[in-house]
Amino acid sequence: MEIEFSHQYYTLMAALVIAVVIVYYLASRYFKVRVLRFGNFEVLEKITGDRIRHSTIPPLILRILAVVFFILAASDPRIVEYKQVVGEDFVLTIDTSSSMLTPDFPPNRLEATKETAIRWISSMQNARVGVVTFAGKPYVRTEPTLDKEKVLDILATITTDSPAGTAIGEALISSAALLSDSETERNKTIILITDGRNNVGVSINDSLESLIKSNIRVYAVGIGTSESAEIVIPSELADKNATITEFPQIDEEVLQSLANMTGGKYARVEDMQSLKGVLLTQIETTETIKKPIPYLIFIASILLLLEWAIEITKYRPIP
Repeated sequence: MEIEFSHQYYTLMAALVIAVVIVYYLASRYFKVRVLRFGNFEVLEKITGDRIRHSTIPPLILRILAVVFFILAASDPRIVEYKQVVGEDFVLTIDTSSSMLTPDFPPNRLEATKETAIRWISSMQNARVGVVTFAGKPYVRTEPTLDKEKVLDILATITTDSPAGTAIGEALISSAALLSDSETERNKTIILITDGRNNVGVSINDSLESLIKSNIRVYAVGIGTSESAEIVIPSELADKNATITEFPQIDEEVLQSLANMTGGKYARVEDMQSLKGVLLTQIETTETIKKPIPYLIFIASILLLLEWAIEITKYRPIP
């Protein structure tokens, strides 16, 4: 939700507030002189049993607040609410090959992807999300579900997979199979995050038929800086045939074509902020604008009435 105002009346607001303070101060001094000249406070306080001289600050505050609310009402305030479109199915298809350990995204590409995906899932409403990871072959971690806690737990435990390689084509087929069972009226989207090129299993072109047939969009994200980076293979991956490759290895032309042919988009991200932005743009939202002008005028009017009421009763100067 965002609150927007026109800034053209801010100067007027400041000028009116200053004018209210000055006028109120001068008026208070005038009434004070009259009271001091003709009034006997000690006698009046004994008769009424109450304090006659009161602070003038509360009425002044109420009058200033009333002016502020009137100016805010004149500033064309708008409350803009963004609500997620109901009926969206996603599959997060994440590259978990050893190359995702490249430390150009602190601490590495895989951990940065997980962190961003967790924040993205946490902000979603009314969407079902599935998770597929892949290295030399794909792994279905969960089918699309509304259970956000389940998806978050799965994302938190993802590590690099074996065997070595980058089977993007087969990962897309597995992801498409999860979405093909979804209700036909729901939007279906695969968010593919990879730092490499398809080098194992079926080609990406072979996966297009099932994607197009099921009306599934692919938002492809190429992750990694354009500069060369060195990978240090952890000892726990020594028995998984993990290899060091030169970077960048992203097949941008193929990913761009994949996105275009399925009605999706392709994005290359080279820092965390860009990665967060790409995921957030995948959530389709509707914009609702509300104008609270009547409420602001109502509040301002109530404040003026309250200020007038206390001025002619408790805070009234005695002539």
